Amino acid sequence: MNISKAQQKDAYTLILEAIDVGVYKPGDRLVESDLADRFGVSRTPIREALQRLETQSLLARDGRSLIVASLDHNQMAELYVVRTELEGLAARLAARHATEEEIQVLREMVDDDQALLDNPGALARANRRFHKQIHLASHNRYLVQQLDLVH
Repeated sequence: MNISKAQQKDAYTLILEAIDVGVYKPGDRLVESDLADRFGVSRTPIREALQRLETQSLLARDGRSLIVASLDHNQMAELYVVRTELEGLAARLAARHATEEEIQVLREMVDDDQALLDNPGALARANRRFHKQIHLASHNRYLVQQLDLVH
């Protein structure tokens, strides 16, 4: 049972990251067997990961197929209201609880970002890592989980 949960998490993370970096875009159809082949994972954890992503509204049904969901304007606005509040909370908690090492890592990340100003894709990835570091510096696992969901 533990192996299945580990595989499910791996499959979930793999699919989520592929969506996040744009391998799969809104409207793209996701096929169990293709994902299993692509990620080298059996179909059962892929199926469980797809169900989880559908429950989280990251995937939508199109007949019998699952597609990467796209948000309409209202959904996006609602999401950003929640994200703004959670990000603000993470920043306030990080300001109170971050260790010296975490603060140093954040400073280095800001310094390193200067070299990426001419590379929007790399800067966007660095920005996501920076925000993730702030989330972790909040030292609140439940907040980190919620922020992972809204991202």
